[in-house]
Amino acid sequence: MNILGFLKRFATWPLLLLAAALLPYVVISGSARLLAATALIYALLAASWNLTLGIGGIFNFAHVGFFGVGGYTMAVATVTWDMNPWLGLILAAVAGGLAGALAYIPVIRMRGIYIALITFVFVQLCYYLVLAIPGITGGSSGLTGVPALSLGDFSFAKYSGLGYLWLLGGAVVLLLALLRTILRSPFGKSLIALRDNENLAVSRGMNRIRQHLLAFILSGAVAGVTGALYVAYFRVADVTLFSFGFVTLGLSMIFLGGTGHIWGPVLGALIVTVVDRQLTDLGPARAIIIGIGTLLVLIFLPRGISGLLEDLWTRARRLLPRSPNKSAHRALRDSARQTMEVEDTTHVH
Repeated sequence: MNILGFLKRFATWPLLLLAAALLPYVVISGSARLLAATALIYALLAASWNLTLGIGGIFNFAHVGFFGVGGYTMAVATVTWDMNPWLGLILAAVAGGLAGALAYIPVIRMRGIYIALITFVFVQLCYYLVLAIPGITGGSSGLTGVPALSLGDFSFAKYSGLGYLWLLGGAVVLLLALLRTILRSPFGKSLIALRDNENLAVSRGMNRIRQHLLAFILSGAVAGVTGALYVAYFRVADVTLFSFGFVTLGLSMIFLGGTGHIWGPVLGALIVTVVDRQLTDLGPARAIIIGIGTLLVLIFLPRGISGLLEDLWTRARRLLPRSPNKSAHRALRDSARQTMEVEDTTHVH
């Protein structure tokens, strides 16, 4: 194992946690902290969306609805019902998970583009539901004055959102670790099997409806928490949480970063957020530029930026020398594996 392989295997998570801890000391100004917090929120949204869209291969456009449901749950719980913000965060996770289950029920027998159409309708239903009960949700005016999260006397909103940077950075690392665990679990492998060859997976005894329902519930719960964090940070919830802008931004982040790795959407979210902020003066043209950039990536880099970086990493590892003992051991192991494969093939024939 060379130095790059060692770093990838043993130092990735400690380095990510260290980066999350040091983030407020690197990002100092108020505007930079606002940009960093926004990017981290979008990273949570895109990474959780990738569980159904990328890993599961389900054209789920309802994810923004889960995000908005979580945000409004947080706002209603804290502003209308005067609950503790941390309790509102828990309720947002529950509401997001329930919204995921409700969104999946109409698409149980659907495939492909029909799932996308029906799940997008779910977002519109959430939008009109908010407008229909203004006594609770504030209607088109929304709910303002959402209290900031705090621990004791320390408010996360102090010092230009210092606490939120720690919370959001840690949440991104925790979500990546959760997604990595899911991918290596039987549940994650079943999602990939259903995505790659549904008929074969079902013939092997996998329950498609149950696995996809669990994926919707899990991604919906994470999106609900993300929406609650968004509302707690910006202190307001309105109907723009269900806007088409969040849909296009989220999809751009996922496809730009790449769906082949759990950290791809996170990378895409960071890039799109920074580019979007730099193009603010261009008005509506910035959405066109981001859209064109995403299309170019899809054409020339189908695996996204994360796929390109993975290829570069693999080439760099090959250029570095390996330990002679490890190389010999690897060669013997590969030779033994090939011998076993030949024997198995001969036995089958």
